[in-house]
Amino acid sequence: MTVPKILLDPILPTEAERKAIELLDKMLSLKTENGDGEALKLQIVGIGGESIALPESLYQLLHQAAHLMAADRAVSLVPIEQNLTVEEAAILLNVSQHFLIKLLSEGEIKYVNAGFDRRIDLADLMAYKKQRTVKRREILRELAELSQEEELNENRVCS
Repeated sequence: MTVPKILLDPILPTEAERKAIELLDKMLSLKTENGDGEALKLQIVGIGGESIALPESLYQLLHQAAHLMAADRAVSLVPIEQNLTVEEAAILLNVSQHFLIKLLSEGEIKYVNAGFDRRIDLADLMAYKKQRTVKRREILRELAELSQEEELNENRVCS
């Protein structure tokens, strides 16, 4: 991945902050575990008392940062360009460049040609990643159901 134009210094929580961050991580995890998270609403309150609801994208970022910091990990923000090279996109998907090029050729992910290079829009890449995660979870759920059915059938045969 190319070196970003802005690289912010890593942030490591102090010992005094650790307990608060651990509690924040647990609190933020409630929304994730409950799915829709209706019970948890985060707001930022300004000096004058005005408040604004925390947008979902910032909630996700805060949750990830709190989770890592609660595990005593340093956190840094690295901005990512909207149009990615094949190498950058492959890193984000955790696949080889060869496999990603195959996906692009098969039309699984949209891309544009920029001279001799292919560029993948970050939104398209994230949509593919989300779709892949949904498919994977559905397959795992089906396998778990089949396993339970098989276990029930074995118990009936043994009885």
